[in-house]
Amino acid sequence: MTKQLPDDPWIGKFVIVRTRDAGVHAGVLRSRDGRQCELAESRRLWRWRVNGNKGITLSDLAVHGLDTRDTRVGAAVTLVLTENCEIIACSPEAAENIAQFPTYVPR
Repeated sequence: MTKQLPDDPWIGKFVIVRTRDAGVHAGVLRSRDGRQCELAESRRLWRWRVNGNKGITLSDLAVHGLDTRDTRVGAAVTLVLTENCEIIACSPEAAENIAQFPTYVPR
């Protein structure tokens, strides 16, 4: 990931990334190059509902955050994602909600 532009306005933002094969992740964008990006503090969004039942799309999730009903989120990791389909900037409220969401532990 060497072709990073120093003035890229997306770097450092908390984003949601939808990929072709790896699902949906949310974290702090460290770098991006074409369809590849690196996320820090990335949470895999395995199953989710939009907070307050205010929508169903990832765009809605990026604005409102996660609802506790039927939502499963993985532990925070740093990773490189390939084959990204979209990167969506999160509102400050959604970013805090997703970053602080409890990690799912099977019973």
